[in-house]
Amino acid sequence: MRWLLWFLLLPQAFLVAGFWRDAGLPPLDVAVLLCLFLAFFADRSALPWLLLGAALGRAMVDEASLPVQLLVLGVPTAALLPLRSLFFGQHWLWQAIAAAVCAVAVPRLAGLCGRLFDQPSASAQLDGLAVLWAALLLPPMLAILRRLPPFRAFEEAT
Repeated sequence: MRWLLWFLLLPQAFLVAGFWRDAGLPPLDVAVLLCLFLAFFADRSALPWLLLGAALGRAMVDEASLPVQLLVLGVPTAALLPLRSLFFGQHWLWQAIAAAVCAVAVPRLAGLCGRLFDQPSASAQLDGLAVLWAALLLPPMLAILRRLPPFRAFEEAT
């Protein structure tokens, strides 16, 4: 049941973020939010399949293909994964710094992979305001989402 929820609800998060942005609210980068969850809290044995679900959701709203989305989400997640042992739990400052770094890395990687594989990405534009909002909004939002399905079902026991 948890896998069904992950693959049904997670892609909708990217669509909700688009509606959120169209309503004039601060931009919410779901890709960065998922990178933080996968790197710091997700069950390690389920990580590849969780990443696949996140990439499927991102591929729904971006022109680049699924393999490009796997790289765009997988590289920041893999870079943050070794920090899991240092920053276990809900450390807001470290999550804000990691969110800002990911908010810079995800568009850069999308642009780089888009040029390498000749699949331009609509999300390859780096916006300084989006980086600021990611650092401010994503740690508290992650604390809330970790208590809701489908995130709660895939959180690693500490």
